[in-house]
Formats: sequence, C-alpha cells, structure tokens
Amino acid sequence: MDIKTRLLRALGALAMTTTFLSPLTLDPSSAYASVKQEVYVSGTVESFGGYTFTESLTFTVDKPGSREIGAITMEGVYNGEYPWILRAYTDNFHYTGIGGASRPASAAGLVSKDGRFAIPLEVHSPLYDEGIWRRVPDLSDPDPIPYQPEPDLRPTVYTDCVLMGIDPRNGAWVAGPDGVLFTADDSLLGDFTAKTPCEILVRANADAAAAAGEYETFLYLEIVPAP
Repeated sequence: MDIKTRLLRALGALAMTTTFLSPLTLDPSSAYASVKQEVYVSGTVESFGGYTFTESLTFTVDKPGSREIGAITMEGVYNGEYPWILRAYTDNFHYTGIGGASRPASAAGLVSKDGRFAIPLEVHSPLYDEGIWRRVPDLSDPDPIPYQPEPDLRPTVYTDCVLMGIDPRNGAWVAGPDGVLFTADDSLLGDFTAKTPCEILVRANADAAAAAGEYETFLYLEIVPAP
C-alpha cells in the first residue's frame, strides 16, 4: 500500500472519530453549570430627615367649654431604628399654682403668665378613632406611667400621650384595622403611622377655673426610640 493510500485512510478514520465524538465535545459549561450562586448586594439607607411641625399656635377663648384652638401640620417622615413612639407633653416648670391650696393642681396644659392657673390641653391624632382626644401630660405630673407595649389585645394603661409610632411588640398596632390578630390585614411591623402631611388637632378645656388672662406653654412633640 502506497503512502498516498495510507494517508487517505488515516484522514478518513480521523473524520469518523471527530464525527462520533462531536456530540460529547460541545461546550461543557451547560452540563456543569451551578444551580446556586451568590450575588453580593450592599447599600446604605440615609436618614429621611425626620418630622417637622407647625411652630406656633395662637388663639382666643371668649366662651367657657372645650374647644379646638388649632391644628399642628406634620410633614416629613422618620426612619430611625424602631420600635419608637411620638409623644406629646408640656414642661411647665414655671407653674406655681395658688398659694395655700390644700392640693396642688396639675401643671399640664397652658399656664397663665403669672404661673397661678392652668388650662388643660388635649390632642387628636389622625390615627385616633373619631371623637377620641387624649390629655397632654406635664413632666411634673405625679406618678407618670410610661408607654409599655402589650403583645396581646389586652388594654394597656399609661399616661404618655402617644400620637403614633412603630412597634411590632404592640398587639393592637399589629392587628391592623380589623383589630384582630392573625388575619390578612395584620401589620407585622406594628406600623401605627400616618401619611404626611397630616394634622394633629389641639383643643383646650377652658372652664370656670380658667381665669381671664394670657396663657402660654411649649408643647413638645418628641420621638422616643425603643421605649
């Protein structure tokens, strides 16, 4: 057999081998591709700046009784670490009351400029039920009871005036609009906040004990983290 014939036979065998192996020599990556792969993702959530409020309210009362004296506009959003509450209170350290009184009156609310008289204040949050107003306490009130969450739906007793907050430990807030736990409308974060801008209504109870004169106070709206 001459060299030319041998060469042709060799090339034919190589072609047959290549044709036979070609299905097995496709890109092997698909056969060995991973079914799970890590993708690292990182980022930063900046502060949203917090809430801002109307800076002052001015009013005149010419008739006795309880009446609205204005609305505090609330804007922005707070995205600090939760749980947290937004509470309202006064700090009327200049209140003296009437000398010789057998029992001192509360300093909560508006105080006359001479420090002797006080007019109680109440607020209505947009999250409260209709007709619900809560008393604004003063830091000097005796025996204060701070906010405490209750994981069940049992009523809780505290003297803090809580306007809103986020607390997954508070069963009433987690329960959502229907007031029942473990239903479809549950808010697992315990999100008890309102979309802004919104208004916090303020009213004063000017009864016969509200002596004529000028009254003033600073109403503090404070975020309390992890109460």
